[in-house]
Amino acid sequence: MSNSDSTKQSLFEEFPPVSTEEWEEVIKKDLKGANYKEKLRWETDEGIETLPFYRREDLSELNRSAPIPKSYTNTEANSWEIREPIFENDISKANGAAQNALDRGADALQFQITVRRTEGMLGGDIQGLPIQNQSDFSTVLSKISLENTPLHFDAGLASPALLAMLWDEIQTQNLDPQKIRTTFSYDPFIYLLQHGQYSKAQKDIERDIYHIAQFSADNLPTVRPLSIDGRFYHNSGATIVQELGYAMASASEYLAILTDNNINHAAQALSFSFSIGSNYFLEIAKFRAARLLWKNLIEAYDIDPQKNAAYLHGETSRWNKTLYDPYTNMLRTSTESMAGAIAGCDSLTVLPFDEHFRQPNDFSERIARNQQLILSEEAYFNKVKDPAAGSYYIEKLTDKIAERAWDIFQDVEAEGGLFKAIENGTVQSAIQQSQQQRDQAIAKRGRTFVGTNQYTNADENMSDDIGESKQTAALRESEEISIESNAENLVEYLSEAFSQEANIADVIDKLFDFGRQQYRTVTPYRGPQAFEELRLATERHQSTPKVLNLPLGNKKWRKGRASFSANFFGCAGYHIEDPIGFGDADEAINAIKDQQPDIAVICSSDKEYKELVPAIADGVSNLENPPILVLAGYPEEDVETYKECGVDEFIYSKCNVLKTLTRFQVKLGIILNEK
Repeated sequence: MSNSDSTKQSLFEEFPPVSTEEWEEVIKKDLKGANYKEKLRWETDEGIETLPFYRREDLSELNRSAPIPKSYTNTEANSWEIREPIFENDISKANGAAQNALDRGADALQFQITVRRTEGMLGGDIQGLPIQNQSDFSTVLSKISLENTPLHFDAGLASPALLAMLWDEIQTQNLDPQKIRTTFSYDPFIYLLQHGQYSKAQKDIERDIYHIAQFSADNLPTVRPLSIDGRFYHNSGATIVQELGYAMASASEYLAILTDNNINHAAQALSFSFSIGSNYFLEIAKFRAARLLWKNLIEAYDIDPQKNAAYLHGETSRWNKTLYDPYTNMLRTSTESMAGAIAGCDSLTVLPFDEHFRQPNDFSERIARNQQLILSEEAYFNKVKDPAAGSYYIEKLTDKIAERAWDIFQDVEAEGGLFKAIENGTVQSAIQQSQQQRDQAIAKRGRTFVGTNQYTNADENMSDDIGESKQTAALRESEEISIESNAENLVEYLSEAFSQEANIADVIDKLFDFGRQQYRTVTPYRGPQAFEELRLATERHQSTPKVLNLPLGNKKWRKGRASFSANFFGCAGYHIEDPIGFGDADEAINAIKDQQPDIAVICSSDKEYKELVPAIADGVSNLENPPILVLAGYPEEDVETYKECGVDEFIYSKCNVLKTLTRFQVKLGIILNEK
């Protein structure tokens, strides 16, 4: 056969197609006749039910004919900006860290600045990088090419001040504004959710949004000054569909304000920032759903989606990162960054594994940066156009997530928009319900955090490793300054003020005001935090409680329940004594007398408990300092009897581990009372 003949034949002709019915017959046989659509169906936190496999015909149900690609800006098919956050709290050191990051493979830089104004105080304070004036801004970016380095300022409602400083710097250096690529995290909706009050009167916020977008459109057309910060929703415990739904509601409110004021290129003023959790396939589908929803949204505003693709930034989750066994966080960020790359993020931030509890060091920053470099330079994810396209499972997930998120968006719109929904408490209630469901799953170990609520290292101590990752400094007011400006546009006014050597403290009233009415708030947190607080309390206590397992009887049962007990109490950082076994109850009682544990756990089978429990409980009751007597298991028909014998607590697989351990902490005097 000639080469020309062989090339005309399909490589897969030897593998005839297999119908869905044939696959289902095989599955039915493996499940011994059970219906796989019922037995293997599972439901996500978002209420989305998924099947174990999908076929091509499942895509025919989707109301779209093509995948949702991102807008490609260079020759690499799926390239993204490797964005590195700078954690230094000193201006000069931050500049050195920024140059080092760029030299070692980062494409873009991210700076964290939080300006706070407290009612009744002069000025306020600044947390993170203390950029207070134009000189500080210039020092941070010294020797960094602003025309070749994308920047992101995570500055919240202080973003207009940084935007003004950026404009002044561009003019000072005589740079081409068309080459400046920068985003800012200005998001008044998040401010209202987090603080329970408007930063200004709503009409003034809308005016600022208009001024910020107008200034950028006129002077910095490639800068995105307005943000939809989905990270806040995620890190506060919201589901994926809530994160997307509220993000689209935020985007819609921006577009309504801007289009009403005839702002050209309104869509190009916006950028999205989403967190990436560890639910791998759902996170890939989330970003694809975001592009689909964005297309639907801007078409409703008569904006061309082909010329106004969504700018999506992904950042690894803070919600699921642990204090204990912290190196497992690198595994989590590996999964998350891979999902972001496959999903088609325009830029990606991998947070260092220790960022949430101390100042990251060279090692943790290098690992975070190299995770992205490996994905692009070694795994070649940047060379495959739309790598998730064609996955029937991801396409179905994308469609279901988008549908649920659009429902949330429509509910918010029907309520009068996102500001109104926050005022009414609708958003807060939905997120807090999601928080409660997640917290219950963690407390009962239905959701595992390795090293924290399962498989702990009992010898690990972390209290000495905790440090401040962000320092706080007072805002400096100028001694004598009189700002001369007739500018009505907020950013123009700030630009003139900083060119006259003003500090942020001198213009803070232009950024923040105080509303009187208070609304419900939502606070970011980490899922493992409650377990970590219990364990930190143990570390800081004057002595570590001792747990003595009492394995008795049937070897299979005693081994399994002793292992369960060790893992259970390890979550609180207790010292575990776990002998191989005891011959009888008397031998176990003697061990209690010799070792004098704080907690003694009987580990055997339910059948053998009927004799062992009364005997051990009676022997323990006569001791001068009896331990807390615990039974591993929950034999329902005998629970009351065992309580009468002297059993204080029962530990078992379906119990609320967090609540039970809290009771132990109270009984042992480690904490004062249950929360």
